[in-house]
Amino acid sequence: MLESILLGMVLEEDLTGYDIKKRIETGIGVFYKASFGSLYPALKKMTNKGYLNAYEKSQGGRQKIFYHITEIGKENFYDWLSSPMNVLDGTNTHLAKVYFFDQLPQELREHQLLQHELNNITYLHKLEALEKEFDKLEHKECFYHKLSTLYYGICITRETIRWCQQVRKQQPLSELITNEKVL
Repeated sequence: MLESILLGMVLEEDLTGYDIKKRIETGIGVFYKASFGSLYPALKKMTNKGYLNAYEKSQGGRQKIFYHITEIGKENFYDWLSSPMNVLDGTNTHLAKVYFFDQLPQELREHQLLQHELNNITYLHKLEALEKEFDKLEHKECFYHKLSTLYYGICITRETIRWCQQVRKQQPLSELITNEKVL
C-alpha cells in the first residue's frame, strides 16, 4: 500500500522524500503512518521499477532529490485506486484509497463506495450471526473482553456503512459527526 500512497502523493507535483513524509503526516496521517526508514527504500524500489523518476534540483541553497511519477507509475496508481476495496483489508487500506478519490471520475467513485457499502453490509450480517451464536454460550461473562471485540467490529461496521452512504451522496461531511458528548 505504501507504494500506491507514494504514487498518489507525487501525482500532482514532484516532491522530495521529506515533502512526501510531511504530506503523509498532515494528510492521511490520521490513519496511516510511514517512517523515513520505510519511505526511502520504497522510493528507491519504485524508481528501479520505473514508476518514478528521481532528479536533483537546487532548493534553498541545497541539492535535493525530487521524485516525478512516470506513465507506468500513473497506470499502476489508477489500477490500485480503481480496484475494489476489501472489507477484510482493514480501515487503512480503504481510507488510503478514498483519500485519493478526487482523482477518479464521479461515477467510479460512487461505484467504489457503493460496493464497499454493500460489502460492509454483508460483513455486518456475518458479525451479527456470530453475535447470535455467542449469545447461546453458557458463562459468556468469562469471555467479556473477547466478546467486546466482536461488538467493536459491529459498531465500526455500522458506522462505516453510514459513512459510505454519506460520502457516496456527497452530503455535508459535518453531518457525520454527532453532537453527543462522549466525555
